[in-house]
Amino acid sequence: MAMVDVQEYNSDIQFQIGQRIQNLRIAKGIAAIDLAVELGIGKNQMSRIENGRANCTLPQLFILIQILGCSADYLLYGKEPLTISQEQADSIRNLLQSFA
Repeated sequence: MAMVDVQEYNSDIQFQIGQRIQNLRIAKGIAAIDLAVELGIGKNQMSRIENGRANCTLPQLFILIQILGCSADYLLYGKEPLTISQEQADSIRNLLQSFA
């Protein structure tokens, strides 16, 4: 099995994750205090997470993904979801049906 290049977790990545959380929260019109309540933390801890000075826990990440309507790939790595046009989706559907 080939090993992949593994990036170490560091303060820059922690900051980037926090910024993605903050940007999504703001885009959805959610107040920091309201998100903090949903996560079971105080507003100060929410601020520390968004500013990259604290990590969120796995259970908090699980809740964030649901509330913010994003993927773990996006929050953790900044990977945008793959999007396809309706025409592409129809072509794929037709191709699959031809094999059924």
